[in-house]
Amino acid sequence: KIEVNMPKARGIHLANIRQARDAELAKQDKLLMVASEGGNTIEQARIVALKQRLRDIPQTFDLTALTTPATLKAAWPPEVPR
Repeated sequence: KIEVNMPKARGIHLANIRQARDAELAKQDKLLMVASEGGNTIEQARIVALKQRLRDIPQTFDLTALTTPATLKAAWPPEVPR
């Protein structure tokens, strides 16, 4: 019987989430510059809040309770596009 090393799988999955998160942060940086140049303070505030949630993901998105590869694969933070 093949068994999955879940702690290692969680680490790999979190690394994949971080990679996608970093790309989303870069995208939001560009959008923030556009909002700043246009003086859109409401959009600036929205983007700043989203960027903070993205930065907090490694500390707030808990994968420890996931015990199967299927549940791990399905777990993805809603702020990060797949």
